[in-house]
Amino acid sequence: MSLYQVSFSVSGDQVDRLQELLFEVDNGHWNIYLDQDTQKGTASGIYESELESKQIWKQLAPFFEELIGTIEPVFETLPDKDWKESYKDHFKPWNFEGLHWVPVWDRETYTVPEGDAVVWLDPGMAFGTGNHETTRLCIEALIQFLQVWELAGLSREDLSCCDAGCGSGILAISARKMGISKVTGFDNDPDAVRISIENSGLNQLVGEIDFIEGDLESGFQQKIYHLVFANILGSILVKHPYALLTAVKPGGRLILSGILEKEMNEVRDVYRDKLVRLGKTATFSSHSLGEWSDIVIDFD
Repeated sequence: MSLYQVSFSVSGDQVDRLQELLFEVDNGHWNIYLDQDTQKGTASGIYESELESKQIWKQLAPFFEELIGTIEPVFETLPDKDWKESYKDHFKPWNFEGLHWVPVWDRETYTVPEGDAVVWLDPGMAFGTGNHETTRLCIEALIQFLQVWELAGLSREDLSCCDAGCGSGILAISARKMGISKVTGFDNDPDAVRISIENSGLNQLVGEIDFIEGDLESGFQQKIYHLVFANILGSILVKHPYALLTAVKPGGRLILSGILEKEMNEVRDVYRDKLVRLGKTATFSSHSLGEWSDIVIDFD
């Protein structure tokens, strides 16, 4: 099977702006590769047909050019074999505090230390590698929460978790791999729900995570959880504080991510104000990676 690629050259000073844009408008087709020594690289989108690649380019080009000026795209056929090999050059295993994220082509050779958990990552267009700063912030906040929970003498099997706006399901799958027994995820895009289910199968978790279609107003289905992820966008998070704050159990944690550093104060103020109006108390903390930040809310 041949795939179709559209690409253009980028420089180091353009990467952050492009990543920010792609986080808003892309659904997993685009990646940016940058040589740290030369500060030169390539932004590329991979599609299943030539027609699709040109249609999507027509939609995205105005956004790209508004950020970095005139672009001369290159369209080319990319044989499936070459595409997979090129991904191997860029996507390597990584781990954090006992959780390993490993591409499927390393399944036979990668050694997972005893007692650790692994999420197998497909190099396909929709799953990604979890390398985006917003995802890493969520994983760090997840593991920190689990460590505090166990220090209190409690079991991970008693925990429940919801991934709001689950995308490819990567956070829900990670939570289940780390021992949380009751995990669900929802997204308002039916394709995202389908892909999340497929990716749970890749990790031998068929039927163990409940992925459903829904938005931030309907997706929680009036249930509450010990842990809620909302790795979305700051502009969306500020519109739905009630739905997210009321979905967390006392003693639980709400992890908000997808927030640009410049948006952090606004998002935090909205959630603090709504928390007071709800008569709830909680502790706020925040961390940053690159241009991105999270807001972690620990409920009393």
